[in-house]
Amino acid sequence: MRKCKIELAAYLRLKMRKETITIGLGGLLLGICLGYVLLAGSAAPQVSSLQSQITALQSQLSVYASNVSSLQSQKAALEAQVSNLTGEKASLQSQISLLNNQITQLNSKIAALNATIAELRAAQGVPGVSILGVYFSPKGGCASTVIQWLGRANSTVHVLIYSFTLDQIGDAILATYRRGVDVKIVFEKQQVTQYSELFRLAAAGVHVRNDTNPGSMHHKVAIIDGYIVLIGSFNWSAAGENDNNENLLVIRSADLAATLEREFQRIWTTGR
Repeated sequence: MRKCKIELAAYLRLKMRKETITIGLGGLLLGICLGYVLLAGSAAPQVSSLQSQITALQSQLSVYASNVSSLQSQKAALEAQVSNLTGEKASLQSQISLLNNQITQLNSKIAALNATIAELRAAQGVPGVSILGVYFSPKGGCASTVIQWLGRANSTVHVLIYSFTLDQIGDAILATYRRGVDVKIVFEKQQVTQYSELFRLAAAGVHVRNDTNPGSMHHKVAIIDGYIVLIGSFNWSAAGENDNNENLLVIRSADLAATLEREFQRIWTTGR
């Protein structure tokens, strides 16, 4: 009987220990579950925020990709335009070259026609050679005579001049050029200074060149309309008009004009 009581007491103690352990394990599991729930509840807003940021970044990425695609298309279009314009430029330059050649050829034909006209006028009874005037400097009317004949020019004025600094004659040249007369002037390069008329005439579009002879181009000649020649020692300068002893002859002669025109063309062709 006593043994049974002892065994019963032992059994009851063991059962209480199992129940205590079971209750403890249950409490531990309950605590873990509650902790997980609490942790999950606090992390949910952070996950949601990160997902929102990811969505926003993906949207920006999509916009940037679209912009890159658009810029690449624009670049391709501009490169195509550049290629087309480069081709058009080359074509226009070729056309300009052809037109310049045609202009040169036409000017040569014009000079030849003017020479023919002068010959025909001579054949119609115009005297072969006529001295229309002789003038002397200083202050003998040389400059005013040059200006007068420039004002009467109809088709061509071709000039070989050593020194040309006189503004009055420069003004007359510009007026003649603006009337549509073919004006060409060769200057002696050693006499082209800051006072030379070359610069303002060139700026206005008058055809001018410098002589390339290593020596001096000492001519003082104007050939007008293929049959009037102004020739002498008179330079178109203030010193030539007001100080120096100079002479100027005005001659009507198609033959003389043609001979001097050949000399002009030789020097003009080699000038620059």
